[in-house]
Amino acid sequence: MQRDLYVIVLAAGKSKRMESRNDNYSKVAYPILGKPLVNYVLDAAKPLNAKETFVVVGFGGEETIKCVKDEAKIVWQKDVLGTGHAVMQVSEYLKDKEGDVLILCGDTPLLTTETLEKIYKKYQKNQNHVIICSTVLSNPEGYGRVIREKPSYRVLEVRPYAEINEEEKEIGEINSGIYLVDNKTLQIYLPRLSRDNKKDEYYLSDIVGMMNKDGLSVDSYVLEDAKDIYNINDRAQLAFAAKTLKKRINHELMLSGVSIEDPDTTYISPDVEIGKDTVIYPNVHILGKCKIGPSNWIGPNASIYDSDIGEGCKIADSTVRNCKIEDNKVIGPYEHIVNNK
Repeated sequence: MQRDLYVIVLAAGKSKRMESRNDNYSKVAYPILGKPLVNYVLDAAKPLNAKETFVVVGFGGEETIKCVKDEAKIVWQKDVLGTGHAVMQVSEYLKDKEGDVLILCGDTPLLTTETLEKIYKKYQKNQNHVIICSTVLSNPEGYGRVIREKPSYRVLEVRPYAEINEEEKEIGEINSGIYLVDNKTLQIYLPRLSRDNKKDEYYLSDIVGMMNKDGLSVDSYVLEDAKDIYNINDRAQLAFAAKTLKKRINHELMLSGVSIEDPDTTYISPDVEIGKDTVIYPNVHILGKCKIGPSNWIGPNASIYDSDIGEGCKIADSTVRNCKIEDNKVIGPYEHIVNNK
């Protein structure tokens, strides 16, 4: 029988390195292709059919809530005292539940459903109490390290970056921040977390070492492609993630029967639907909730936002925003059409 799954998305961190004029702006609310970072993470987890999904908010929480209020239960972390403390805020909602808890980071927009399914499959097959997701980086600076036993390669613990020594800095395997853990076991170990460390925080990663010492089943899923767990801390990383997502989205659309003449200059939101045999010319932006019918010609130099376009339309050198365009319409050049839904 399939066990119940509960998802926790950690989204309370501060965005200091974004260098915004507003220090309290939510990092996970920054958009890529018109969609907030945190919503990409929720989308990746959605096909797992969790019984409940929680988003833990803190710094810039009101902005985060605007992004996720229709998709998850909101839990506040008023005092941001680490990842363990964030999960503790959800603990009261889960204390009597049977099942598994998937813990994700809200600033990893490149995460895919496929990766989560592979982690879940290994966790179930090996009947683990906890499994972490890791990967190996050539430059692991700033990440916590996975400590393994030699020569068995068994996971012993996960050491946060602030706590590693010089020898451990040479380890290339890093912790992604993704955990899948049996809920009853999680409820036992969360109260045992301590702030007796260099950052005076509750490290969620400490449960791995404690569970291992107690003889429970601890495992890892090692990702081959580190981009899946790429986290965003500054605007340069935001741009890298945007480029990667743009390439993914355009590739999927082309495989589905949409022609994109110049994918490098075409920016399309992940929530856009485009019908077969539509041709997208260079320098096109299609963002927000859009439905584009079949056999349209879009571009060059067209921008479409939150609009529905029928079949057989031609839109070039123009902007369409919050509109419904009937079949076989010709728009452009140099038109700006708004709010005619």
